[in-house]
Amino acid sequence: MTETSAEVLILAINALGAGILLMVSGVIQRIMNDMDPPVFKKFLNTLVGTAMSDPFAVTIATIPIILVIFYFVAYGFGHWWFTAGIVVWMTASVTTKVTNMPIYKWVGDPKNTDPEELRKKRHTLELGNNWRAWLTLVSVILMACQFGATAVAIVAAACALITYPSLWLPRKYMPK
Repeated sequence: MTETSAEVLILAINALGAGILLMVSGVIQRIMNDMDPPVFKKFLNTLVGTAMSDPFAVTIATIPIILVIFYFVAYGFGHWWFTAGIVVWMTASVTTKVTNMPIYKWVGDPKNTDPEELRKKRHTLELGNNWRAWLTLVSVILMACQFGATAVAIVAAACALITYPSLWLPRKYMPK
């Protein structure tokens, strides 16, 4: 596999992840915000459990890490735009793991039922999800910069086309 092929593969997987994260932060989070705290607790536990066992979600989360390790071993850090995109991507991922995983654990504990604390956890989760979604999108754009201005324009347009249905169309079905 050539360096360019490896970069395109990593970029494509990262772009898929960005789309998923934008949907979570833009659609699912808004639905969670409208839920009563006990309903939010049940929903989040179901969502996390399902996501952790879904082959597609696990693959999208795991393969990039393996590919990035192989990429740096094989090709080094010479492509600065691409490396910067990977650094932003991994920083966003680690940051939200540090903030979100304790929330998942706390909400998952059957003893934790305080409505006010559930609201606070939901708000913190929203901040983490938004942070990660937008930083992942920035990382996609940085990675695309490696390929030039035309590639950035194509990636930005593709992200907009992919993101539009998942962010805006479901909103017309949400209660006002």
